Amino acid sequence: MVACLLAVLGYFAYQKYGNVASHEQFEKAFEEYQALERAPQPATEEQLDQLAAKFAAVARDYPTFPAGEMALLYEGHVLYNKKDFTGALERYTKMQGTSMVKTGLGPLVLYHIAMTRMAMNDYEPAALIFDQLSKDTNSPYRREAYAAIARIYESSGKNKEAVQAYRQYLKMFPEAPDAAFVKARIAELSVQS
Repeated sequence: MVACLLAVLGYFAYQKYGNVASHEQFEKAFEEYQALERAPQPATEEQLDQLAAKFAAVARDYPTFPAGEMALLYEGHVLYNKKDFTGALERYTKMQGTSMVKTGLGPLVLYHIAMTRMAMNDYEPAALIFDQLSKDTNSPYRREAYAAIARIYESSGKNKEAVQAYRQYLKMFPEAPDAAFVKARIAELSVQS
């Protein structure tokens, strides 16, 4: 009985320590990430490598803690900024198995997977994910998904389909902040078709 009690107390002590330590390490890396994002000059390759390594360490050392899972996501962001799309896609895909995705971050991770696929010119899987996000009325990425589908058609040289997708975008989001740009793209692509 005493051994069982000690084991339970030890587990809770480890959990508390892990939460505090992982959070502190993640916060330091995240502050550096924000500083690089706000910097007037783009981050250097070396800065991005160092930052990716910091997030990777937190994700590796604390994989079951919230900070470890968030570190995996931000490591993906850093790799994406570095144009290491294969590495970013690997992190985002791994993120799909985390508890944070199961409790609400699913659309965010799907969005980043689709954006990474699009950056890799892997349009078909990207379009499938964006289509899924566009149909999810609860997705905060619904508007972005509609626009991305149109951009995929445009990048693929399918101007007619791109025009239809942009029109659908305006139909769904007539007050979108980029509505004027979208109307201009429709006009340009219609002439090219």
